[in-house]
Amino acid sequence: MRNILKGSLRGHVCEDCIESISDVEILFYLPYRNETPANSTSNIKETFHLVLKDEVKQREKLLIGKAMTDKNGNFEFEISDQYLRGDIDIDFICGTVPPKPPKPKRDEILQFHITTISVREELEKQAQSQNYRWEYTIAYKWWCYIRGHFFDAWVICGHLMNCKTNEPIANATVTAMDADLLTDDNLGSATTDSHGHFRIDYSSADFKKTFLSPWINIETDPGFLSFQSGPDVYFKAELSETILVNETKADARKNVGYCLCVNLCSEIAVTDPGETFPSAWTGIGAKFSSSYGTSAPDFDAEGYASSDKNVLFSTINLTGQAALRSAAGNPIEYRFSVSDATLPNDDANNPPLAGFTKIVGLYPNLFASSVVSKLIRKVYSPILNQISVSSHQTDFDTEGWFDVNHAIDRALVNAGLTPADLSLYNIIEEDTLISMNTTALTTAPNVPDIFDAGQPIPEANEIGVEKFAIRFEIREVINKAASQFGVINGGKILNSVIMNNNPIYRRLAIKELEETTLCNPISGNVTAKYTLYHPYLASGSLHLNNNSLTIDRDIADGTINTTLVKRINNNSPLNAPPPNNLTRCTYTLKLYSSTKKHNGDDGDSDGGTPLEQLFFYDI
Repeated sequence: MRNILKGSLRGHVCEDCIESISDVEILFYLPYRNETPANSTSNIKETFHLVLKDEVKQREKLLIGKAMTDKNGNFEFEISDQYLRGDIDIDFICGTVPPKPPKPKRDEILQFHITTISVREELEKQAQSQNYRWEYTIAYKWWCYIRGHFFDAWVICGHLMNCKTNEPIANATVTAMDADLLTDDNLGSATTDSHGHFRIDYSSADFKKTFLSPWINIETDPGFLSFQSGPDVYFKAELSETILVNETKADARKNVGYCLCVNLCSEIAVTDPGETFPSAWTGIGAKFSSSYGTSAPDFDAEGYASSDKNVLFSTINLTGQAALRSAAGNPIEYRFSVSDATLPNDDANNPPLAGFTKIVGLYPNLFASSVVSKLIRKVYSPILNQISVSSHQTDFDTEGWFDVNHAIDRALVNAGLTPADLSLYNIIEEDTLISMNTTALTTAPNVPDIFDAGQPIPEANEIGVEKFAIRFEIREVINKAASQFGVINGGKILNSVIMNNNPIYRRLAIKELEETTLCNPISGNVTAKYTLYHPYLASGSLHLNNNSLTIDRDIADGTINTTLVKRINNNSPLNAPPPNNLTRCTYTLKLYSSTKKHNGDDGDSDGGTPLEQLFFYDI
């Protein structure tokens, strides 16, 4: 009867990232040291170490055989009867590491002693179970050192999960970046599997690139003087063009080692259509929450958004999450409505429900179409791998309830599929529940275009404050024909939200040009006139420069540099003392301004392009 020892060799990269060590030579020896010191323990069998040349030479006559590991790290070795009653030492010669066969950085044979085993015990275990084989997994600290130090093989193993549910996100592309002083290096990308697991292999050449590469490579650490040898790693992740993780240099893990183990999470939900989860309205765009509070994204008691005191304008995305079905399997619908009656956000009461008559989907022009989710194939397909689901007017019923199931069915049919094909897809929650056009709500008139630069805005023409309350409702549809609905927790009211869609009123002129003509050169004192007004003005400034840029400065006149919402002056001197530094040249005077209007994703571009006034100064 043949005595076949079956074994397997693996290496720990991370706690849950173990790799098979393939195509390496396994060496079997008679025990090198037969005498066991009195103070030693069974740890003598776990003395993993690098075998130096002297030890290799001393053990030459103890070698009894060799074997090679296959692609799974498995090997088999036939043991002669004469060795059955004793122990054997097991070493291996590491000529390569996964996932590809790089060569060692030095021309030397890398031999490692693994352990010592009892032959009889192992063969008895194999006899009791045909599936048994002796297995050895090299510890993390040793295997990562071997990979990196001798083979320049660096690796990142990680998982991408949903932050709230801890469910894995499959088929996402994860990219690892190295933060550098000059240009950030792309270390590589990988696609997550069904468990959200990904692995990225790279070498030091990937993070030591410079503008002189490949001739000169060095790790250009952003800390400059605090140079370290390892990369500073941060991550990006996306699924079907949806950004899941968007770390920056500030999030970089500093000077990482040969093996990096990470757990990434995304707020974006990627779920099976049959999964259920709490439905809620949580925010407005990516910047604001939909709650009153003291955190930076929250609304304050008056109705201003975030600690920046923003007001809402244009089209806003009402964000959150909504499952397709309830735990009972019934469809879920939701709706948003608006009331002109408001209360402070810190009031324990809510405005009367009867006042929420402006319903998105029913009130004229209040609804704005937007992408509410994406369908991504569970198994990649080159055709219809991704389908965007946009909201449409037909997705609302006569009471303004929005049916996302209807939107998904419509998207499938428009793609040439059927609603039954939904089972082939996962759903990416795009955060947007519904988009609302605030211009359908605000009615404050603009400042009439009758006031010249430097002329005050009468109180009667000032723009008033407009506040609204927003309500979110959600329900389970048990039997719509019979008007049977279940109430689901998740309803919410934001008592007060300030909105504004009025442009900034801006006028700019040069007093001395108005007294002559716009084409005449001017000399002596030069005076600016301006009118700048908006109820939510964020900034205003004047800047003067000549064509040669020998003069290039901001104008400070005590009015333009205030925090007032009205910044009006008909006598702002541009000559700088002493007594006048204007030279003969052409000049440009610019009036800059901005407001606190924001839609939750982008600030108002109104005022982004400055008003300009040109003049030629002659001495």
